[in-house]
This record gives sequence, structure tokens and C-alpha cells, in this order.
Amino acid sequence: MSRNLIRIAVIALTLFAGAALAPVRAATPDDAKALADKAAALIASEGDKAFSKIDDPNGGFVQGELYVVVLDMKGVVRANGMTKMIGMNLWDAKDPDGVPFTQNIVKLATDSGTGWVNYKFSNPATKKIEPKKTWVHKVGDYVVLCGVYVK
Repeated sequence: MSRNLIRIAVIALTLFAGAALAPVRAATPDDAKALADKAAALIASEGDKAFSKIDDPNGGFVQGELYVVVLDMKGVVRANGMTKMIGMNLWDAKDPDGVPFTQNIVKLATDSGTGWVNYKFSNPATKKIEPKKTWVHKVGDYVVLCGVYVK
């Protein structure tokens, strides 16, 4: 093998190793908003047929700690990248501080159409209860949300 080819191979391996060790950028509120708005646009164009795409962990609506959830106006989970929750009614769910987050989400969606709701929720990445800031976007008879865990 020529020295130049070996040098190129060493440089390439170094770059790949560096990329693999580089820290993953933490999700931001803007990331959560963008993902929820993307899902809302899909639902606006496809209706509830969009739910299977949102449910698919490889469908683009689950990105690291970010995942889209779709609720109906009664608090029932209609779509969720964490599919074990589909069909669950979260209307009476409260965070550890007693905040009725689903009711707050639906109220904000009904009153304003879009906005942020804060509460505490279990982070699937850390398995800990953490503060969460969630973007809410009403589309038709559904509420689309995506939140980011904040430190």
C-alpha cells in the first residue's frame, strides 16, 4: 500500500472516530416545536392516516429524547412514538407536583391553538422525572405535542 493511501486511511479513521466520540447535541425547545409543527402539518394533510407514521420509531417523529404525541380533545393518546401509550386516557394524569398536564395542554390548545406547557414527566432516556417544556399545536380535533427535558 502506498504511503499516501495509508495516510488517507489513517486520517479517515481519525475523523470517523472523532465523530463517534463527539457529544450528541442536546435537543432544544426549537427542535421540539419544529417536530410538533411537522407532525401537525402531516395530520392537516393526511388526517388520522398520519398516525402510523408518527407511531413509527423510524418514521422521523422520534429523534433522541424528542417524540411526538397526538391526543384527542378528551386526552386519549391517538399517536405516540412510544407506542405503549396509544389508547391510554391521560385526562386525569398529574405530574409529581399535582399539575394536571393533559388538561393544561388541551386547554391551551383550545384557547390559543399553540403554545408552551411546563410540567414534570419521566424522561425515557434517563428513567428519571425531569422538568419538561412541551410545544402544543392544535390541528383539527387533535392536539400535537412534543417536549424537551430541561435542566
